Amino acid sequence: MVRHRARFFLLGACFVLSLHTFAQTIDWCVTPPTNAGKGSFNVSAKKGCAPMTVTVSNTTGIPDNIFLYVYDYKGGDPVATKSGVAATTYTFTKPGIYKILQLGSVGTGSVACQEIEVLDATPPNFRAFTCSDRRVLVDIVNDAVASQYDEFIIDWGDGSPRQTVQKTAISGLIHTYSSQATRTINVQGNYRDIACGGMTQQSVTPGGTIMQPTVSSLKTTGTTVVLQIQVAANQVVVVQKKNASGTFENTTTTRTGSGSVSITDVTSHPTCFKVVSQDGCGNTVASDEVCSIGLEVEAKDQQNAVVWTVPGSPANFQKYTVSKNDDVFRTFTSVGTSSVTDSEGLNCNEEYCYQVTALVGTTEIISDRKCVTVRSSAIPPAFSTVQVSVNGDNRADLRGLPPVPTSQSPSYKMIVFRRDNPGGSFVQTGEEVDRNIHQDGGVRPQQQSYCYQLVYQNACGVSSEPSKMVCTIFLTSHSASTIDWTSDSPFADEEIDRYIIEKIDDSGVVWEEVSVGLQTSYRPANEPDSQRFRFRVKAVSKSGSISYSNFYTFVQASRVFVPDAFSPNDDGVNDLLEVKGSTYLVSIQLTVYNRWGEVVFRSESREGWDGKISGQAAPAGTYAYRVSATDQNGLKTEKTGQVLLIR
Repeated sequence: MVRHRARFFLLGACFVLSLHTFAQTIDWCVTPPTNAGKGSFNVSAKKGCAPMTVTVSNTTGIPDNIFLYVYDYKGGDPVATKSGVAATTYTFTKPGIYKILQLGSVGTGSVACQEIEVLDATPPNFRAFTCSDRRVLVDIVNDAVASQYDEFIIDWGDGSPRQTVQKTAISGLIHTYSSQATRTINVQGNYRDIACGGMTQQSVTPGGTIMQPTVSSLKTTGTTVVLQIQVAANQVVVVQKKNASGTFENTTTTRTGSGSVSITDVTSHPTCFKVVSQDGCGNTVASDEVCSIGLEVEAKDQQNAVVWTVPGSPANFQKYTVSKNDDVFRTFTSVGTSSVTDSEGLNCNEEYCYQVTALVGTTEIISDRKCVTVRSSAIPPAFSTVQVSVNGDNRADLRGLPPVPTSQSPSYKMIVFRRDNPGGSFVQTGEEVDRNIHQDGGVRPQQQSYCYQLVYQNACGVSSEPSKMVCTIFLTSHSASTIDWTSDSPFADEEIDRYIIEKIDDSGVVWEEVSVGLQTSYRPANEPDSQRFRFRVKAVSKSGSISYSNFYTFVQASRVFVPDAFSPNDDGVNDLLEVKGSTYLVSIQLTVYNRWGEVVFRSESREGWDGKISGQAAPAGTYAYRVSATDQNGLKTEKTGQVLLIR
């Protein structure tokens, strides 16, 4: 160990003495230090492929262990940088030209230098294609990797002699196998003079007959057509499109194996396609022709016209299926059928979508989905079974039966028109959307009758004729002894069967109902103990529908009775002139006058006149009287007349 260290010390010492002389030297391989001797060594190989391992051997005759080597010398002072190593074996992992510098300790030191070249051994790229008849085609990719090799060696993996390929013929290399067993192909790049290079491999299974591709579906969406293709897993297919002259041309659309492909900018129909499978050897097989379906849908008056294009002339056509809102609408089995008109269950202003699917063999051809909104100019029928009634809040409740069932046309408007005065014009006062009941709060049915008409407007905005007029029943009193009501019918399209008078107390309880037929006036029975009653008229139609009037409070007139004669003779019969009247009179004033107009008797109560004046019997004869009575409602009743006093 001491001896080994001393040798390295001597080597360093020899060069240290002269450092000041060649400190500025750049490359010792070109210009060794001035006092350095000439070394000598051999390299096991001066050219090879990465990774490349070399072994150096000293040829100066001096034992090796006093030499150092710099295996990747790039210039500069290797002593100062201590870049020398004693190892005699070294591996270069990257391609390039390298300098190996030998530093010896002989005398004042020695220097020797040699160059080696390490070549790139990146494996070449290649593609293998299976062809029919158990053939395989190989293309070596002509890229930067391939360009550095002199030639290529192919091992086809079936025991046949390896094939050497020159750089000028690296594509279209075909080999035929004896069976369809899977093989591993090895392709090696080769530097001819040193017989080395990188190698890559790929497994292939030689094919038999090319599988004919099939199109399981063709679907159009807008201007894009999507084909669903069935083909062998590794087969490459290209889509062909028929041009205007009827010739199929390749498109840029390709894929490998089964799946979908999209073709854009398809603006006319039918457009026809084929899918062509081609092996690496140029053999091709095409699918059957498949053509798109064009679809147009036009909204006409309450019907939709659906028209489509025939998908070519397929021999194995089976049927068309026309769908409406994704449900089957019609099925046709003739390939020449190309239209259908739909007028079934269409609602105005609603959207309906159509699509046509043709089944050709096992291929589905699906058109684009087209939608239209239904329109109509036909005038719809008017509302029927219209009726109006006054409710307890003094509002008018209107109801009408839509002329089109809501199951067929759920969207509509009920437009309300009202006439406030007889002979006046009807003015729109409201509307209901998808509702056949309306409540009019802008009326005073306790003061007058109101007449209405309803207009049906369908979803297309087309209005019907007005319905027949209906009017609220207005209950009032035209005399002191009767209640009376209007005769205009609250029912449209049916007659009134009868009127019923409801007598109602203050709590709302119906005391009595009286059917009055078709009369429009009623005289309430005299009630001696009660003066005020609430009444309501209920109209009943032939079908049993009911309409109510407003409530009306009827006040009976006070009744006052004064006899024509009396005989104050104390016989107990007609001895007094008394005023008789309703029990609900709260005050009665009786004044009696003689024939000269003088007051002979006055009473502020129900007290009668006994036929005396100032305590003396009044003479027989005719006297005048005035009765002034006030009832419990503050209403006054006056009565005048003459009475005969009999003696």
